[in-house]
Amino acid sequence: MSISPPSWLPRVVDDLRAASADLLEPGLAKSMPLGMNGGHGPLLRGLLALTDAFVALAPRVLSEVDATADSTVGEWRAVRVPRGAQPSRAPYDYAQHDGTFVPMRWLRFEAAERRNEPALRWALHIALSMQQELLKHAARLESQLQEALLVRAGEDEYAVHDAETLRGLSGSVQHRLVGLRQCEAGIRNAAGRRIAPGDRPPSPYPQQPAWSRLKRIARELFNPEAMLGTVLNQVLAEPIPMADVPFLYQRWCGLQLLLAFERQGWARRGDLVGPLFLGGRVELVRPDAADVVVWIEPRVSQATMTLTGWGVPRGKRELTPDFLITCGAAGVRDAFVLDATLSRKDDILDEKSKYRLGIVGLDTQFVAGVPVQRRPLRSWAVAPLQGSSCRLSDPEGRTGSIPLRPVDLDVGPLDSWVADVSLHARRQTITTELEAA
Repeated sequence: MSISPPSWLPRVVDDLRAASADLLEPGLAKSMPLGMNGGHGPLLRGLLALTDAFVALAPRVLSEVDATADSTVGEWRAVRVPRGAQPSRAPYDYAQHDGTFVPMRWLRFEAAERRNEPALRWALHIALSMQQELLKHAARLESQLQEALLVRAGEDEYAVHDAETLRGLSGSVQHRLVGLRQCEAGIRNAAGRRIAPGDRPPSPYPQQPAWSRLKRIARELFNPEAMLGTVLNQVLAEPIPMADVPFLYQRWCGLQLLLAFERQGWARRGDLVGPLFLGGRVELVRPDAADVVVWIEPRVSQATMTLTGWGVPRGKRELTPDFLITCGAAGVRDAFVLDATLSRKDDILDEKSKYRLGIVGLDTQFVAGVPVQRRPLRSWAVAPLQGSSCRLSDPEGRTGSIPLRPVDLDVGPLDSWVADVSLHARRQTITTELEAA
């Protein structure tokens, strides 16, 4: 029996698409396709598909390009008829007849055939433009990947799988760059001499089928909005698998969490798309408080402890909460954990307390003179629950649930929760300043 997606899913898709079309892609979600283009955002995915089409088409483009005679290059050939020729100037090519020297051989200039150079210049322009676009995307992707590799570092099988997948994303781009460089070399060799790229299509334009296809590729390359629209239409035209709904909701919750901090007066430093897409950090600042860092899908492990300030005890299982929020200076760092779920069952919601029990801080605190490891102050769930207020799972509020429904969206409970984090960060700053004084 098929299960229909929740009624609020279109709202989630619209909000994510408004922030960035990349956020509709699986990234490292469990259901992501593992093909060469799997996990990339729509614009880069469209560019990779376009590159594949160009590389596959290039041999036909070169074989079908017209050859024309080049009047500046060729050789003079000796012929015995004067049609289209001129008399030889060599004395031995003349004979005397009735007292007159008559040419016995004629010279005709045979121009060398050369490929349609304007067409090749145009094809070269397309190849180089694709390389530039891929290099630009590769630089941005590499920055996101390095951040994600740091945040997701660990020793368990999931960490190894994530690292392999992340490196595979970069490798797929490099694979395309190699193919484009080979195409560039082939176009230059076909020209027979050094040529520069030409940014105008040849006129008249070659009518062969391969060149007609090349025209369509160029149209999409130089009009990325049209290419993005095509890819997005493919994404949105197909029913969203139920396996994708949890990661879409989790990513949407991350977007709402960052917006809630902005409503509390925090300013975001840097991009949010990369961390939401592949995992990473988003730094938030305000004048009267120390920085707050939202770690998105971090792998809490011994390997990431020095990076985030939080890890797990040696020999314990690594954890991956959806959001780890840290604040405070080194030595007094505190953390809050938020984990998204679609479940409304109390036992599932209460399971989120495992992060408070399983995560320990790099910093220590003293209780009655005894050093103890710091633990997250809160470990909460966020779920599409009914209601307009947060639910406490224990009297002190260290665990609980935030209702966050995309339909009839009420951000009040989330804002209340984030306001507590904001106030704690500001109080930390005041305490640190007083101690320093």
